[in-house]
Amino acid sequence: MRLSIKTLKRIESEFGEFDISQVLGGDNGIYLRFGYWEQVAIGALQEIIGTSIVVEEDSDYDDDCGNKYMYRLFDSMFYKK
Repeated sequence: MRLSIKTLKRIESEFGEFDISQVLGGDNGIYLRFGYWEQVAIGALQEIIGTSIVVEEDSDYDDDCGNKYMYRLFDSMFYKK
């Protein structure tokens, strides 16, 4: 699974600053986080990233600030929903 710098710059241009992180434990998957866990248009994000990577929105509820959104990235060859 690869994301080019060109794609990463396009994501930043469309949605603003973001972080790339890895889930600790479980599948150790990679995810994107925009701003302070902000929600973004998943369809537009998937279109920018392309079909070789599947984007899945995930969120956790926090009593102090509501939903915190992250966008998990999966290699489409191995993706099982």
